[in-house]
Amino acid sequence: MFTKNSQNLQHHLWARETNWRFGHHPIAQHSHYYKRNFYKSITPRLTIQNVDKPLAFLRKFTPDGSMLLAFSYEQRALEVYQYQGVGRVAHLLGSHKSECITAADHSLDSLHIRQQLFNALFKKKYTIQLINASWSTRHVLNREFSIFLENGRYVLLVSVAGGSIFPSYQAYREYPDLFDDADLYDYTFHLVDLQKGCISDTLRMEHDFIVLSHNHSVSVYGRTIAILSTYRQCIELLELDNEGKLQRLYTVGPYGSNLVRDQILAQEQIENSTLDHRHSVPLSHLKQKILTFLYNRALEAPTTFLRKEKLKFFYKHFGLIERMLILKMQLIDSEHLLLRYEKRQSQMPLEMLQGTADSISKNFKLYVFYNITEQKVLKILDRNSVTLLLMLRNYCDEFRNVRSLYSWYASSPSNNDFFRAAFDDALKSFAGGIREAADRFNPTLPISAQSFSTSPYLDYSLFNYDDRFISTLERPRLIGMEPIRFRDRITNILKFRVHLEHSSDTWQEYGMDNNPRDLVTFIFHPYEPFFISIQKFISRYVLNFHIYNANTKVGP
Repeated sequence: MFTKNSQNLQHHLWARETNWRFGHHPIAQHSHYYKRNFYKSITPRLTIQNVDKPLAFLRKFTPDGSMLLAFSYEQRALEVYQYQGVGRVAHLLGSHKSECITAADHSLDSLHIRQQLFNALFKKKYTIQLINASWSTRHVLNREFSIFLENGRYVLLVSVAGGSIFPSYQAYREYPDLFDDADLYDYTFHLVDLQKGCISDTLRMEHDFIVLSHNHSVSVYGRTIAILSTYRQCIELLELDNEGKLQRLYTVGPYGSNLVRDQILAQEQIENSTLDHRHSVPLSHLKQKILTFLYNRALEAPTTFLRKEKLKFFYKHFGLIERMLILKMQLIDSEHLLLRYEKRQSQMPLEMLQGTADSISKNFKLYVFYNITEQKVLKILDRNSVTLLLMLRNYCDEFRNVRSLYSWYASSPSNNDFFRAAFDDALKSFAGGIREAADRFNPTLPISAQSFSTSPYLDYSLFNYDDRFISTLERPRLIGMEPIRFRDRITNILKFRVHLEHSSDTWQEYGMDNNPRDLVTFIFHPYEPFFISIQKFISRYVLNFHIYNANTKVGP
């Protein structure tokens, strides 16, 4: 019988069909497990550089892989393409045995492939106009933001209109932690029904500041959506109902809930009290909870000496903690939030801050676990907390909250032995020990929503690759000087290579293959042997396809 290291396609097909685990007796496992080794034989081994593309910005595949989303060139509409599958282009690629059809290849056959490939793989299904002509011409869709809901039926997008507006007096009164050192914008969230091809609902948030790049300030768990307003220092909680509408629940931050807010404001009206610039602004609800938690934790120290030291730290940094900002958050589940508080950057010269709480490390951070329904702080951890580092190592998938419909979890130290071994090796490499490792890794939390690819070709159990140039984290990467090699994890056999175009500008005159600003973004199909790379040079975008071709032979 075949061994566990077999590279034979037919052996992999037998294993997938019979649930046979290489080198072991048949055992009951999740059906997706037996697809993994199969992907070692069906790889995206052919690269076609500089493919002809439509006038649109490609974004990502839906979780089930059936559609590709793109933004129109003017960034006012969503374009939805139906994915046809790798088999639809086999007739175009069949004669090519090389690994790469380069951008410099101007033969008629290569030009024909570049011209026909996109239209053969994708058929336009919808063009959904999100921003009407009657709107301000300043409104444009943010190309780096998109979040799927309800197993991919809905996608949440956002359009932004610029315009700096000074904070109002009322804003200072309602939001004690107001971050007024930011430009304000008008945001419109668009909930798009991809099944019906229409806008299901919209939500406007005016005169605000929300960080949208890579879904930074928006988190989802099931039907619950959380939006962090960096300007107002509060979190808007919404819920997707059965009709495909966004229902506002309440706001977390200045007050414990909307009911508490209404009671306080009503009491202020009864007392006819007014605030002016001479009055001190009260603490927000979250800051009160955090300071109370830290104070009680100091009092609960086991010895008198430790109690005094913790109280000394608390009083010394009271002013700093009072002025800290929430700069990132995520939903752990529908009832719990992880908040990252950071030091508010001062515009004062450093020499004027010596000897004050503000003179401590600029990287001062607090991680706060907060229960929404009970309005209670559960835990506060420091930037270099070993406890937080171990949570990231052992329960990484609980922070990610996302799984593809037809695949498995993206590789992480909590679900992959090889990834965990690499993670542990990285922890041991720091001269400062585990504390320095925590100081480096903990800032990756909270994790942005839906920011990891679950493609089987990025599975750390199957393939070994250089994660400096390509990884499960969907972020732009620097372009390496050599092709990206994917090797079999067990046998180290080369399975396929990713060939990217190199810059041909004057940087080569200085002995550099690429401009250091040249970046590449990868869009992986969730389960087929196909992915797209989008290279950004100084003045142009280049689209490359990496796809399975039976006749392509991978060289040594």
